Amino acid sequence: MWVFLNWAFGLRSLGHEVIWFDVNDPKSTDGDTRQQIQTLKSRLKPYGFDQSIAIATRDGQALPAEVAGGCVAVEKVLESDLLIDFRYDLTADFVRRFKQSVYMDIDPGILQINIAKGYLRAPIHDVCFTIGETVGRPGSAFPDVGRRWLYTPPCVSLEQWPVHPAGANSPFTTVSHWYMDEWIVEADGSYYKNDKRSGFLPFLDLPRKVRQPLELAIFLAGEEAEYKMLREKGWRVRESHEATPTAEAFRGYVQNSAGEFGCAKPAYVRYRTAWLSDRTLCYLASGKPCVVQNTGPSKILPNAEGMFRFDTPDEAAKAFEEIASDYDKQSHLARKLAEEFFDAKKVAEGLLLRAMD
Repeated sequence: MWVFLNWAFGLRSLGHEVIWFDVNDPKSTDGDTRQQIQTLKSRLKPYGFDQSIAIATRDGQALPAEVAGGCVAVEKVLESDLLIDFRYDLTADFVRRFKQSVYMDIDPGILQINIAKGYLRAPIHDVCFTIGETVGRPGSAFPDVGRRWLYTPPCVSLEQWPVHPAGANSPFTTVSHWYMDEWIVEADGSYYKNDKRSGFLPFLDLPRKVRQPLELAIFLAGEEAEYKMLREKGWRVRESHEATPTAEAFRGYVQNSAGEFGCAKPAYVRYRTAWLSDRTLCYLASGKPCVVQNTGPSKILPNAEGMFRFDTPDEAAKAFEEIASDYDKQSHLARKLAEEFFDAKKVAEGLLLRAMD
């Protein structure tokens, strides 16, 4: 939810009206849809977006009034100056009804591969943005699917994510799925599993190499064998749905961490897009140093200044040593990095200038 909240706060900070638009599951009953709308409103109420929700069908049809009561009318949504589309599954006819539309790629490489293979039938938008620095560039490991991709950094609301000191002996943490039934099939027919567990496997012995405690908030659904294996290797493990059940709980969990240690899904590493998780931005803005896996050459991402990007377990261990040598400095540099490159207000303004040109 913070992916979208950070963009929404950035746009609202510029003085724009923001409508939180979503579509219902066609398999849901009217009762289910009403309940889902009320849940979404309750989740967004702390941030002032609960009265700015619009829900429609995937092809843009309005829901019955008795189901979508209290939501913004679809007709008003279509009067918006700009649609920023994170969904990837709206119909082409519906997208064309907007004055201007942006396609927002937050899964660089994976998205383009899925379009190329026909897994996604993505409608044409007026402008396509991506958070991958190498998407559509010469030498890229995947196709541009016939579209011109403009780079934008991901963003974080600095007002919503202030610097927050860590408690004594706080661990370095991350929050993630663990198992996913996601496979990448390469052009030569080879394939590999693309989930977080696969990404972490080469680094599972890291807790024995560092002094700082490392904690995973992941979804294991009580799978005791996996819990046991991770704990025997020195990891603290928490069930993510218990540690971070809401956006507010997620913010508290990040803010009370010493920093982030994170591995990427294998495709992000292989495709070299310089992908960076929106979750990592929340750590940076909170003044938390981040030790994250290298996903390719970048013009903005540093190494050893608030963020350390590693390729090997030894490089990751060395990063923890450097952070421990001057934690306050690295905390300051983490926040500075968020302010310089990922401030939601600045990033949203830059996107709007290019999207509306």
